[in-house]
Amino acid sequence: MIGLDTSAVIDIFKGNERLKQFLENNKEPLAATLMSYLELFFGLNPENPKHATEGEYYTEFFKSLYNVDLSKDTCEEASKIFWRLKKEGKTIEQFDCAIAASFLTNGVNKILTGNPKHFEKIKQLNVISY
Repeated sequence: MIGLDTSAVIDIFKGNERLKQFLENNKEPLAATLMSYLELFFGLNPENPKHATEGEYYTEFFKSLYNVDLSKDTCEEASKIFWRLKKEGKTIEQFDCAIAASFLTNGVNKILTGNPKHFEKIKQLNVISY
């Protein structure tokens, strides 16, 4: 199973050609996290009609994926990732720590992202960039 980072979901919506080609050749199931769903909707102004359309797309798109919930174990793992990276001087955004932890605690060790630098620091993840 391959986990989609928030950037990948946005780029699917935007029609990124390299990503589209990757997905057409991919045989593995796809997963997404509710943290990405939250991150997407933080970026959408509900009063903007264009954003409303984009939000509807994301809502429908997430129905087609395996959705990974946020659990106590995920929260604890996200914290461990954050502090381990901070100790190494390699901090990343807390949302990214939570997304990575969501996948890892649910047995998903591959992440598809347009921002590989965000996740390459997490040794347990196999980062696939496009």
